[in-house]
Amino acid sequence: MMRSIHPPAFDIHFMDLPLSRLHVLETGQGEPLIMVPATISELENWQTLAQFMAQWFHVYFFELPGHGGSTPLRESFSSHQVARLVEQMVDHLGYKRFNLMGFSFGGILAMRAYQRLSHRIDRLILIAPCLGRRTLPFSNSRVQLLSTMNRLLGHPGFQARFIGWIHDRRAVSIMVKILQKVGSLEDTLPLENKLLSIPATTISVLNSQLHEILNTHFETGAEKHPTPCYFAMSVFDPMLKFDSSLETVQEHFSNVNAVRLDFPYHQPPKPFTFEELNRDFHETVDAFMGSY
Repeated sequence: MMRSIHPPAFDIHFMDLPLSRLHVLETGQGEPLIMVPATISELENWQTLAQFMAQWFHVYFFELPGHGGSTPLRESFSSHQVARLVEQMVDHLGYKRFNLMGFSFGGILAMRAYQRLSHRIDRLILIAPCLGRRTLPFSNSRVQLLSTMNRLLGHPGFQARFIGWIHDRRAVSIMVKILQKVGSLEDTLPLENKLLSIPATTISVLNSQLHEILNTHFETGAEKHPTPCYFAMSVFDPMLKFDSSLETVQEHFSNVNAVRLDFPYHQPPKPFTFEELNRDFHETVDAFMGSY
């Protein structure tokens, strides 16, 4: 595939589904690719990655229910509900088969969607995927502390107080330091600005996501899945263990194309530009696409 000089055009619209009204970015032509978002992912954060992948696919990226312009799920948030949402999305679009991509917590969501829809998925792309507790680089005491925070945030009264703290400009910097210390969140993330404006619906979803991260374990089947799987992750990822993440993927898929990166972060300080993605990753993705 020849590199595009200019980013492909894109369209932003809403998609009304039984479970949620999704805020969607659509770009590109060709086979459909559903990009499952990470935590607190908004369209502008992933526009250039969607446009980069649009050189090979007709890309659909959506904001998670309860985030940005997407309405909360009509039922409680869970990865199983998001898998149903992905199914509703591709049915609404009229696709019998499609490709699936997930980053960070989107790894759990993509794996859950794959479990539900494996018979319809041609390729699975996992970028620095969080795949459950096994892949966390935390001690047992740190996990217990996170579990305690998770239980506390599950109480409506405490959650309301927490939202008050993070919406207070004087208190939010202290909360960010606590969250970074307990959860090993990166200084590169613009947490203060995000937390100051984050709605209660998103906090509720984040707490559900934390519960799943701490409790998810994907059981292996009798045989590995033959679906081609592209896995890319930094060996220096500060939030996830590279070896455990790759082992988890290889336990489930027989056809894994693994790429070792050397970034000192989990999520880049700011989104890569279209030019940077083309320069550094075009040949790798093109080789993966040409292999199947």
